[in-house]
Amino acid sequence: MKKNFKKLSSLALSLLLVFSLSLSAFAADISAQQAKEIALGDAGYKEADVAYIRAGVDYENGVKEYDVEFLVKNADAYLEYDYEVRAADGKILSKDRDVEKLNPDVVLSGDIGKEAALEAAYAAFGFSAEDVKLLKAEKDRDDGVVYYEVEFIKNYDCKYSCDVIAASGKVVDKEQDISRNFFDKVELFFEALFAQLFSGR
Repeated sequence: MKKNFKKLSSLALSLLLVFSLSLSAFAADISAQQAKEIALGDAGYKEADVAYIRAGVDYENGVKEYDVEFLVKNADAYLEYDYEVRAADGKILSKDRDVEKLNPDVVLSGDIGKEAALEAAYAAFGFSAEDVKLLKAEKDRDDGVVYYEVEFIKNYDCKYSCDVIAASGKVVDKEQDISRNFFDKVELFFEALFAQLFSGR
């Protein structure tokens, strides 16, 4: 009787464990905003305290995580924080802090906005929004400078790309990648198709 009771107890515990693991497996991931809040809380800040913050999705060995970066003004420099936060449970996997000597006018002078940045990018090549198909428009940061990375095509003969400084609208790093053969044109066609499907534009 005792042996049967032990077997039943072990079976019940095993089922409970499997059930718990199943629930955790189907639990919803945290959002990018929650990942930001976790990183900021660990560093002792609120979003209103920072000059710049982003949270991008990444996968490490099949595990989804958020790469959270933010800048905090500190006297004549900025503190740059980098966090890796696991999406499944919000656990901080790694964190790093560096000091950057920056021009505060570059980082804190505002943001012209995505639509204005796109207009500036198109105009830099002599086009308007009606002339082109947008491939990419992503906000990023390099050495403390926030910018929009823009890529588009007018037809399938050439891809146009540039960076637009978010604070001023200045267009930098202009490039034209001309299609050299039929396969380059096909690649641009599918790139434009996928961009349209996934952006809803």
